[in-house]
Amino acid sequence: MKLFLFWLLCLALFSLPSALYAADSPPTSLPAKAGERFKIGLALSGGGARGLAHIGVLLGLEQLRIPVDYIAGTSMGSIVGGLYSMGLTGDRLDEVAKYELHWKQLFDNQVDRSDLPYRAKQNQQRFLGLELGFNEAGLSAPAGFIDAQELLSELTKLTQGLHAEFSSLPIPFKAVATDLNEATPYLLERGDLAMALRASMAVPFAFAPVEIDGRLLVDGGILNNIPVDVVRNMGAELVIAVNIETPLTQLESNSSFISITEQTIYAALVRNSQEALQKADLVLMPDLTGFTSTDFDKTAALIDAGYQAVMDKAKLLSFLSLSEAEYSAHLAQRQARRLHTPTLLTPAFIDFTGYQRTNPKLLQEQVKDLLQQPIAIDQLQTAATKLMSLRDLEQVTYQVVERDGEEGVVFNVQEKTWGPHYLQFGLNATTTFDDKAEFTLLFHHELLNIGSLGAEWINELTVGTDYQLSTEYYQPLNVDQRYFLAPYAKVGRYFSDVYQDQRNIGEYDLRRLQLGIDFGINISNAAQLRTGFRYQDVNARLRVGVPDDEQLAIGTREEGAWQIRFDYDTLDHRIFATHGSYLSLQGNVYAEQLGAEENYQKIVAYGRHHIPLNSRVVLMTDVMFGSFLHSTSPPYEDFSVGGSDALGGFSRTEVGGSHALVMRVGTILNSPTLNKYWPAGQVRLLTMLHAGNAWDEFNQIGIGNLHYGATASLLWNTRLGAMLAGVGYTREGDLRFFLNLGNLYLRGFDFDE
Repeated sequence: MKLFLFWLLCLALFSLPSALYAADSPPTSLPAKAGERFKIGLALSGGGARGLAHIGVLLGLEQLRIPVDYIAGTSMGSIVGGLYSMGLTGDRLDEVAKYELHWKQLFDNQVDRSDLPYRAKQNQQRFLGLELGFNEAGLSAPAGFIDAQELLSELTKLTQGLHAEFSSLPIPFKAVATDLNEATPYLLERGDLAMALRASMAVPFAFAPVEIDGRLLVDGGILNNIPVDVVRNMGAELVIAVNIETPLTQLESNSSFISITEQTIYAALVRNSQEALQKADLVLMPDLTGFTSTDFDKTAALIDAGYQAVMDKAKLLSFLSLSEAEYSAHLAQRQARRLHTPTLLTPAFIDFTGYQRTNPKLLQEQVKDLLQQPIAIDQLQTAATKLMSLRDLEQVTYQVVERDGEEGVVFNVQEKTWGPHYLQFGLNATTTFDDKAEFTLLFHHELLNIGSLGAEWINELTVGTDYQLSTEYYQPLNVDQRYFLAPYAKVGRYFSDVYQDQRNIGEYDLRRLQLGIDFGINISNAAQLRTGFRYQDVNARLRVGVPDDEQLAIGTREEGAWQIRFDYDTLDHRIFATHGSYLSLQGNVYAEQLGAEENYQKIVAYGRHHIPLNSRVVLMTDVMFGSFLHSTSPPYEDFSVGGSDALGGFSRTEVGGSHALVMRVGTILNSPTLNKYWPAGQVRLLTMLHAGNAWDEFNQIGIGNLHYGATASLLWNTRLGAMLAGVGYTREGDLRFFLNLGNLYLRGFDFDE
């Protein structure tokens, strides 16, 4: 499935084939111009990451003092061309591409975790990337696999929110898109420059189409990937086409059906590129052998290839060069045309457009600090990101406008077209090969944006090793959503092993019903505090073991409890965190006064901290502690400290007791050798030293009887979550291989599941 989606992504214009055409001598068809230079236009083609070579081409043209009077671009060519046209120099583009843009984050849905609200951070740990939805129109899905808000945010920041006629830019510019409904190229010539660039590279399957001027637009490369005709019609007398498309491969008779189908479609598209190149006066084709349309991690090499393509043709291009004085005058004229946007703004008003389901008071609350305050324009993009914390929104843009002599900001919010009901999925599987495998599927439904305060209704079903159906109604109590109430209910069937001296003496079949209500506080977007009351009815049966064994209590228990939980999360990545902390403190007090049959207490603490040692090595430490203090709990509530995320030399439930402690320290290594041979550089080497144990009596807890050991594993970030494969050894345990799949590879002790 992943291969199929990747093929579709590549097929959709990141890698269109090209004609191998290049000019080796000055064009002879140009009319002579006595005392005047030719008006030069650039046609910049699309090609994904290969389009970064355009930056090198611009650097080379600047070095040769060749002026550029018009630019038309498609897809990545439109991004480079549009930014250059508005006034960014080649050196500035080089700096942005190499050091400021985090390409993987832009194209892999890796939103900066510091910008996510707390609840979104926790969901990110549990779910796969796929989100479906349903509404009155039925079941639906996003129009693209990649969330384009991050890309749009960066483009808006780079263009400084510019709204203008593109012909009035320092270099007149046009972006080429494709009108899906008309099946014709569409030229973007005015309006929001960032949105125009976003539309021009709306690669089908990857990005959602963009609606502009009532037209549904996608990547322009579908119909015009090398816009020679566009730049010619703008007034260019000499057109330089820069072709960075991926060439056709040479197929053999035994080629796969995927390769043959791909090449067949390419053959239908290559004709347009050939015709466009034949109409250009000069063609530059950087040598991009070995580079693919997704090689954004090779930015410097791609830029160098573009620069070298110009230097290789320096003699050919010399007839276009200006003297230093003439080129300085040209640059001065270009600079004089630059449209300067204000760097500071004091908004007299803030308005919103585009919303239908969302209460505008919720929107206003997110940006209230901007009103009547001097702010930097960059803060508007920060505000747009903050608005995206309302999870029913798909995209937020902004525009500075003047009304009745006052300046203000209008945010356009686009709600998810596939909502307000959303479906997400999770997966977790683990095995130590010599023990039973555990497998769990998670089906998650949520209805967002209920009522004026944006309540949420969440329903979950887990099936596999355990089974649970739960529902929660999350009701904010004020507009800023700081305080909330959350009534909930859970019903499930669970299986729990009981060990004594590393020997399995029983396996429980638990039927549990829980009812409860929590009051909570969201403390910024990094922490949450919840407290409340819970009632549960537990029916304990034995699948394995002797029913009259005094250590294996069976029957039905009714329990009431007061509970409190505090969570704190500042990790910068859901899997490969380089810095930050995670802390979870939880406690339950079961009391007869609350309806419990016995009085006992349960506390669980988990803490983790990441410290970068250098650019490739991260130090990770964590500690887990669980205890029933001086009380006696049912045996099926005991803690387990075996498995890959605790004591790697034991199976997951092999070491258990009423009190447990595990401490670990290790490193996460980003190895160039591993990433050279692993897909997309998404693998790390995780090595850990561990010490821990579990005890039946509180007074047995101590460091003198800990089990010591180590684990080494490969940690791979996949579309199905984190895959952890490795080996562990613990003294008094065994050498044990393990394999985990899912997003919960570091989670501490299970609390009440």
